[in-house]
This record gives sequence, structure tokens and C-alpha cells, in this order.
Amino acid sequence: MRLLDEKFRRSPGRFLAQSFLAFAAVAVIAVYLGAITNGAVVAALGASAFIVFATPEHDTAHPRRLIGGHGICIALGSLCSIPFRFALLPRTAASVGLLAAAAVGLAILAMTVTDTEHPPAAGNALAFAVSARGVDHLLFIAAAIVSLGLIHRLLRKWLRDLT
Repeated sequence: MRLLDEKFRRSPGRFLAQSFLAFAAVAVIAVYLGAITNGAVVAALGASAFIVFATPEHDTAHPRRLIGGHGICIALGSLCSIPFRFALLPRTAASVGLLAAAAVGLAILAMTVTDTEHPPAAGNALAFAVSARGVDHLLFIAAAIVSLGLIHRLLRKWLRDLT
């Protein structure tokens, strides 16, 4: 049984450096941008950071998919939350479940049709559909995702696939 990846054995410095870069990027985003949303931490951001720093050569790490996927999912999640925001539908377990499922299904369809597939973004479709997310959350996620996209673009010649 092998505990350590062979790539890590050959090049531990790259693994440590890219992991540190991920730490630094998420720390800056969480500390400086997180204040805007009263410390809200978005799980999708951590998954997107993993993709950008651990699998930067994968299609889903590219800024078009990273930013486009999150944008589409936030829009669709917000759209699916309209029945709750305007009290058009009672908030029951069934209605929340159905709107959550609709948001994720629509997000998958929209991302695949527009070639903006970024799996962690579907978490934002779900989050925006079932809970009252405001402009502060939207601005936080947008700034965080654009920051990750910019980092990916700036470091694209240096970052390597660690998987």
C-alpha cells in the first residue's frame, strides 16, 4: 500500500508551493472580502480553489468556466428563490427540496450548454435557491471567483497539475 503520491515524492516543493498559494489566496479572500458578508464562508469557494491550484490544467479550472459557471449558477439559484422571496410559495420541506433540485438541474443544463462547466458552482445554485442571499453575498462570491480566475491566469505558466 502506497501512502504518498509518486509525483509528490519527485517534487514535494511544487506541492507545498501550490498548496501555500491556495492558502494565501483563500486567506486574502476570506479576510478582506469576507468582511463584506459578515464572515460568510462559501463552501464552493474552497472547491474552486482546489481546482485552480491542484488541477490548473483541467478545463474546469480555466477562468471562462470558473467565472461563467459561478455566474450562471448564482443567477439560476436566485431565480429559483423568487417564490420564497415574494411569498408566492410556502416554505415547506417539499417546496425547498423541489426548488433546490430545480436550481441544480437548471445549473447543470445551463453550464453544459454554454460550455462553462465548473462543478463547485452548482453549490451556489443550491445556496442561492434555498436561503436568503443578498447583494453582499453576490459581491463576495463574484470578487472571490474573479480573484481566483485572475490568479489562475497570472500563474498559468507556473502552476502544474498535482493529481
